[in-house]
Amino acid sequence: MTLQFGSSGIRGKYGVTIGPDTAFELAKILTRDLGLKLALARDPRLSSSVLRSAFLSAALEQGARITDYDMIPTPALAYQSGHTHESGGVMITASHNPPEYNGFKIFNSKGETFDDETIRSRTVSKSKAKNPKVKLHEIETAKPTEYKERLSHIQFEKEWRIVLDPGNGATCQLAPEIYRQSSTKATAMNSFPDGNFPSRGSEPTRDSEASLCKVVAAANADAGVAFDGDGDRVYIIDEKGNCPLQDRVLGSYIICLARKSKGPFLVPVDASMAIEEAATKYGAKLLRGPVGDAKLLVEMKKVGASFAGEPSGAWIHGEYNLCPDGILSGLLYLKQLETLDLSVSEAVNEIPEYFMVRKSVSVAKKMSASSVTSLSRELEKVIGKDSTIETKFGVRVSSDDSWVLVRESGTEPVIRITT
Repeated sequence: MTLQFGSSGIRGKYGVTIGPDTAFELAKILTRDLGLKLALARDPRLSSSVLRSAFLSAALEQGARITDYDMIPTPALAYQSGHTHESGGVMITASHNPPEYNGFKIFNSKGETFDDETIRSRTVSKSKAKNPKVKLHEIETAKPTEYKERLSHIQFEKEWRIVLDPGNGATCQLAPEIYRQSSTKATAMNSFPDGNFPSRGSEPTRDSEASLCKVVAAANADAGVAFDGDGDRVYIIDEKGNCPLQDRVLGSYIICLARKSKGPFLVPVDASMAIEEAATKYGAKLLRGPVGDAKLLVEMKKVGASFAGEPSGAWIHGEYNLCPDGILSGLLYLKQLETLDLSVSEAVNEIPEYFMVRKSVSVAKKMSASSVTSLSRELEKVIGKDSTIETKFGVRVSSDDSWVLVRESGTEPVIRITT
């Protein structure tokens, strides 16, 4: 059986492309390729428990020893994988995708997202477990103690009034605990785990966070901080209850960092030009990399960046965690604002708001080399003859005041268009 790995591990509709057989075969691959000491966790999706049982069955049959964290956010599992002498970690989640999806994110012994190219084509023989003899001592239940302790070092001087929105996802328990231990006055909405994500869906967006905006304004809070289904993304609301473009939030964080360090900082190829202009204003070096946190981490290490962030809210803080971390990102963003005595709106207003459009088009097959060449020529006609063409991370054609990017999705059969 061949397991297909995309830019975010394995992901698909449960019962269609993802099922117990997937978990069973994955366990055999990982016990062979990563080692026999694995950390395991899940999000609250209804199918996660079934996938967990199948994974455990196969892993234990192979002689693995499992540290089971049950339900915790992806970045907590990644951190534990890299700091508790595990040979790797497995998170059962489909992140921000709808409830009918599920999947697996894989981490190595350093807590880094497992490079999909490493295991994309590996195969194992398909077989069924034959009543494996499970010994209870081979499964150790645990709490993400090391992760909580690391984040406890982030402390605030003032008592920030924060409204958290875990969105019924994996951050429901940990996020309020961690924000309160950091001396914030944190309240939470949508804070009970529910794999149907009934309150607002698993992906925080301007539309889905309308209720959070109202609560922040009514509570006279300093900020709203929302997370996606598995907690690797952050979404920021300002103190007025406004929902700024998250490109601007990302840009405002980078220029906060640029006051002390000139980088390099890394953003994906689809990030707004406003971020680049703001970084240049502060003398910081901003580089562009691929879309997708796993690929962005590889590029981050290659160029020596201390921070990499996507407009989606997937931010990687290399000093703390090698996985995008929504809980951590919210804390560090607010800490930067406190240091500079800025409110969220004041920080965001330093970044101009440029009109952006992001669209997806379904396709039947991958782009060929000839189609990339043809597309580049056509886009050049639209943007102008003095434009710059880049094809390293998709097809990006840019001029001084405009740009367009066309790239293939790493998780779905679609073409992403951003301009």
